[in-house]
Amino acid sequence: MSRPARLKLAFAVVALLAVIYVAASIYIAGQSLSAERKPLDQHPGDIGLLWEEVEFSPRDRPELRLRGWWLAAPESRATVIRVHGVDSNRESLLGLSVALARAGFSVLVFDLRGHGESDPARMGAGLDERDDVLGAIDYAIGARQAETILLHGNSFGGAIALMTGWCEHAVVGVFVDSAFASLSDLVTQELSRRTPLPGWAAQALRPGIVVAGRLFYGINIGSVEPAIDASRYEYPLGLTHCRVDDRIPVEHMERIAAAALVPVMSRIFEDCDHGDAWHEYSSEYEALVIGYFNARLGP
Repeated sequence: MSRPARLKLAFAVVALLAVIYVAASIYIAGQSLSAERKPLDQHPGDIGLLWEEVEFSPRDRPELRLRGWWLAAPESRATVIRVHGVDSNRESLLGLSVALARAGFSVLVFDLRGHGESDPARMGAGLDERDDVLGAIDYAIGARQAETILLHGNSFGGAIALMTGWCEHAVVGVFVDSAFASLSDLVTQELSRRTPLPGWAAQALRPGIVVAGRLFYGINIGSVEPAIDASRYEYPLGLTHCRVDDRIPVEHMERIAAAALVPVMSRIFEDCDHGDAWHEYSSEYEALVIGYFNARLGP
């Protein structure tokens, strides 16, 4: 083969690899920014809770409506706002809410944008969803006269809670379950675990995924770093994780704990998968969360 022919072949191979790289980056970024809407199959009344249907908007987004349930506790000590994970809805938050209500906490559970019965909207990798949680805080303070707010989030919801609570004075405690420390790290880890790609190839795709998220979806995936937000808290965080979590490895919790300026209250549960600690260890989990919230409220 002549030298010009070899150069043309090399150029064609490089061009093909570049196209594959760009296409893969766009596809993976899109997958990481997509969510599945699930209908509600259960309501608080089904498990004996008193409840009200509520609606409110994300902060500074009056055109969007978020829908949820207000679970009032007699002589409420504080309000717990709970945030569900991706591809889920507020129904998934009912179990622990029973224990919280009995312990004297009013509870607000709601569907994030694009989930459950809330208005359709593109997923924002947690950046846009911070406004959903801020809207919930505004609703609790404005419509329910809540003075003290506590946040509890699961998985993606835990990451959102971490990214939000530090900037609101009314929030005095944040407890997160199975949150990730860095979205871009999580995406590349998922690629390594769930595809035939070797680790180095997944890492090589990381810059492309971040650029594709920004250019094609308007979301800076690289800036979603809940571990950095953990370092902004001046009070202890509550953290929990399952040891054998294969979706968000327990090392993410350890990174969040290491980043915190104040020692955290944490617990790793054995023999449970992603976000299943409450289902597998209900009594211990409830005692852990309520103990943390009581500690944050003081005597």
